[in-house]
Amino acid sequence: MSDKKNTHGGARKGAGAPTKAEQVKANNIFLSMAKSFYEVETDDEAKQKMAKELWSFERGKMFIAEHIFGKAPQEVKQTNFNIDANALTDEEIKRIDKALENAY
Repeated sequence: MSDKKNTHGGARKGAGAPTKAEQVKANNIFLSMAKSFYEVETDDEAKQKMAKELWSFERGKMFIAEHIFGKAPQEVKQTNFNIDANALTDEEIKRIDKALENAY
């Protein structure tokens, strides 16, 4: 095994969700841009104009719906292709266990 330190995982500088202050700053930048682009005075007017424009696109409608109602949870279905519960022999199970132990 190498003497190099494993750098995967764990806490790292810059990792994780942005702070609330960073989120507010980003929102203010985008609102300022939207007010300038749509040539309106208030944040609400800019949001309304942007939503109206987004509504004309199918993906825009999905974006708005996800932000109003929340994104639907992604469902992952697992399928077991071993029809027979005794499809693996004890020897095969031991070999798989050993391979998994060596992999981790």
